[in-house]
Amino acid sequence: MQRVQQLIFIAGVISWLVSTSAALAADIWYEDNNLGKPGGMPADFVSKFNSPESFRQATDAIDVYLMRANVLNKLDDNFVGKVFSSYLVKNHIKLAVNDGGATWMQRPGRKKVSKNNIDLYNRLKRLGITVDYVSLQSVLSKIPKEDGVKVDYPLAKRVEDIVIYARAITEIYPKAEIGIIDALPSHGKEYRQPYRDLRDALSRAGLKLSFIHLDMPFEIPREQQRGITWQTVRDVERYVEDELGLVFGYFTTSRKGGDTSSKAYHRSVIADLDCYAGSGGTPDDYIIASWFPYPEKTIPEFATGDEYPTMRTVVEFGRKLEQIEQGGSTWNVQRAKEQGWRVQCGISNSKN
Repeated sequence: MQRVQQLIFIAGVISWLVSTSAALAADIWYEDNNLGKPGGMPADFVSKFNSPESFRQATDAIDVYLMRANVLNKLDDNFVGKVFSSYLVKNHIKLAVNDGGATWMQRPGRKKVSKNNIDLYNRLKRLGITVDYVSLQSVLSKIPKEDGVKVDYPLAKRVEDIVIYARAITEIYPKAEIGIIDALPSHGKEYRQPYRDLRDALSRAGLKLSFIHLDMPFEIPREQQRGITWQTVRDVERYVEDELGLVFGYFTTSRKGGDTSSKAYHRSVIADLDCYAGSGGTPDDYIIASWFPYPEKTIPEFATGDEYPTMRTVVEFGRKLEQIEQGGSTWNVQRAKEQGWRVQCGISNSKN
């Protein structure tokens, strides 16, 4: 039965594959779900690499595989150095590490996290693996707690930590591009000066901030939480790209969808892409990721009905992105006029 489903799926997308004459302008980054648990991973994470045909088209769509440092630390050398590395090399997929080692480095207990992750880079280097990108997780936006109460961790310390940590990484991987995953705009906080301060501090240290990836779940602009709209996201993109000269990336994810079901997550992720692109968004990178209970599985990509493993989402996302890019500005203008699209995106007037 699964073989029949696979053949039907391949037949359904073959016209898309044949018509693709050039790479997409935006890169697709993919990260496996941690199921809402530190170091978590889908039950089929490892086994899926034994069945590459079960996510063949998704593999073609993925440009960068984003792996959490705490997941890599749990995987043995044989899998990381042979199975996973071979998959990346064979399919020309770059590796990015989602790294929390630079977060709150000056707080008690955090130096151990930093050391463990630096040890990870040395291990990856020993295994002959190239790390192309390092995404520093929530280094500017995550707030520490003491006895359940939020406490301040000043921007100056955050920037100092990042510079020290980035220098340690570049000593191991000089060519790795370092960026941040950030949620300051999602929290309604000022982001312009922190971003500029970080870029400038790294520059003074002879280092480079290469990208900023915005962590902004779908429901925030859709529901205009904290007054945030799709235009707000566009403003962040413009500032990062035009004012700072950095690469901008946008996380397409959904807290509500991820807390509900794999199907709800899938629909929200595709809608997120549709809404942001229709609002004029043109990020350099789109990141498909979840840190919620769903989706629970990654394969097969040719699942049907109410089964929505993440690789099915990746394939549909790639097809949708290609349609958007081929349509250009005409697609954006036409989409924004459609009432169904406006309802889907929570847009009630032209200012959103």
